Amino acid sequence: MKPKGLEVSLYKFIRSLEKDFLDLEKKRLSKEGKDIFGCPIGFYSELTEILSGGKKKAGEPFTGLDTGSWFKGFYMQEVSGVLRFSSKDPKNAIILSDGPDNTWLSDELFGLTDKELKEVITSRLLPFFIQNARKILEI
Repeated sequence: MKPKGLEVSLYKFIRSLEKDFLDLEKKRLSKEGKDIFGCPIGFYSELTEILSGGKKKAGEPFTGLDTGSWFKGFYMQEVSGVLRFSSKDPKNAIILSDGPDNTWLSDELFGLTDKELKEVITSRLLPFFIQNARKILEI
C-alpha cells in the first residue's frame, strides 16, 4: 500500500502544478513566439499590421495574445497516464488545423519544452518526490 500512497501523492502534486505548467506554456508562446521545439509559431503579415493600426508589425512573431479566449481556455488533462495540454477555445481547432484559415506555422504548441520540463522536475517534482518517498516508504 505504501508505494500506491506515493503514487497517489505524486499524482495530486502534479495536478496541483497545472497552473505552473500552463503559465510556462503561455510565457513561451507570448514572449518567445515559439513552439515546444523552439520553432516560430508564425509571423504577423502586412495586412495584420494595417488592421491593427500598427500595434502588430509585419514580420513580428505571433504571441497568441490576440486570439480571444485562447489563453484563458488552456487546461491540462491526464489521459491513460499521459498529461495533455490544450485550449477549450473554439479557435483552437483552427489554430491546430491545416485549413486555409490557419496562418500558424506550427501545431506543436502544447506541452513543455525539454528545458521547461527539466526545470519543473528539478525544482518542483524531485524535491517533492524525495521528501514524500522518505516519509511514505519510511526510508
